[in-house]
Amino acid sequence: MITNPKISIIIPTLNQGQFIEETILSILHQTYKNFEIIVVDGGSTDNTLAIIKKYETQLFKWLSEKDKGQSNAINKGLQFITGDIVTWLNSDDYYELNTLELIKNEFVSDPDLMIVHGKTNLFGNGIKRKIIGLTKNIPLHEYLPYMRFPQPSSFLKKELFATNMPVNEKLHYAMDFELIAKAILLGSKIKRMDALLSNYRLHENSKSNNEIKFLEEWAIVVRNIFLSLGKNFFGKKLEELKLVNTSTTANFEIKINFSNSEVETIFLQHLNLHFHYNYRAFNYMACEKISAFLKETYPDFYKLNNYNKYNFRRKFIPKFVFTIFRKLKR
Repeated sequence: MITNPKISIIIPTLNQGQFIEETILSILHQTYKNFEIIVVDGGSTDNTLAIIKKYETQLFKWLSEKDKGQSNAINKGLQFITGDIVTWLNSDDYYELNTLELIKNEFVSDPDLMIVHGKTNLFGNGIKRKIIGLTKNIPLHEYLPYMRFPQPSSFLKKELFATNMPVNEKLHYAMDFELIAKAILLGSKIKRMDALLSNYRLHENSKSNNEIKFLEEWAIVVRNIFLSLGKNFFGKKLEELKLVNTSTTANFEIKINFSNSEVETIFLQHLNLHFHYNYRAFNYMACEKISAFLKETYPDFYKLNNYNKYNFRRKFIPKFVFTIFRKLKR
């Protein structure tokens, strides 16, 4: 890696005129200046184009045309990148002032690094500020049960996109997770940072408001991980529990081996996420199936994760009490 790598940042956008200027300025004001911005607009009808044109001399490339969603927009942007490090930043999010400087330093200090990720600040009207991101290092297999870090605070070597292009356009919520999973299965070196790198805006149109949609697509990726590893017993169990769409299968290239216990950990952590996301969504039938399976098959895991407590709550505490409590916590 050269000492001043160029960082390519794709901004996919559609009708985010009220936010995109802050996104663009957060890049233009970076302390590290070797970057390029590629804006891919999906045919906005608000003031997005006016904002883009305001800064067009400072953009490497921009285009505006109808697309097939965010993944398609990202793929369009990837066709134009010339940088060494690549990411995308949604047009309602923004970076901290020194984000690119910190990222550059990490990749320069270790030329073998393929992925670097840090922390993100969640914010929005009526939302309590919350910092998300891993707080400790984890082994490679623990990156595979679901997306373990916030995408706006992640950066990848260009070579990974060359290997895994295009981004899967059949996925609208888990395209980033599939990209990371494929990189992990190739043995890519990944590093966690403690630094706050980005700010993720929550509003009524935010994709993050729909946990179940993320879960459904993460399940597709996880099932395909098991299929690729030759451990499809776990994938079949997800299908039996009706936790995954069976229509989309794929085999990923594998260059790293995981032990049986590590693969089992992927399965159990993924199931645990299903339980809690469905619990929060009041999908209690799914919770009952998962809980019964874990109690019978993995009783130690069931006890360790306090499933009895959650089952008691869902059986005896009315939904409106949960709803009031959650509103108070926001």
